[in-house]
Amino acid sequence: MSVTIKETLQNADYNLQNNTKTLGTFAVDLAKDQLHNAVVLLEKGYRLGEKVEPLLEQYGSVDNVPEKNDE
Repeated sequence: MSVTIKETLQNADYNLQNNTKTLGTFAVDLAKDQLHNAVVLLEKGYRLGEKVEPLLEQYGSVDNVPEKNDE
């Protein structure tokens, strides 16, 4: 199941708000990764409705994803 950038942000928020007591640092680390991925993609011009996983699968990491070209 592929999630959008918006859903990634919502998941990160949920993990920080609800899972840090039960999952500890794992939840914090997961949320940090989710936030990083979402923020980097938004900064590169991707929209909230874009799917994250296909980009990660294609480019390996968000740092390798090219800037969005809306031409």
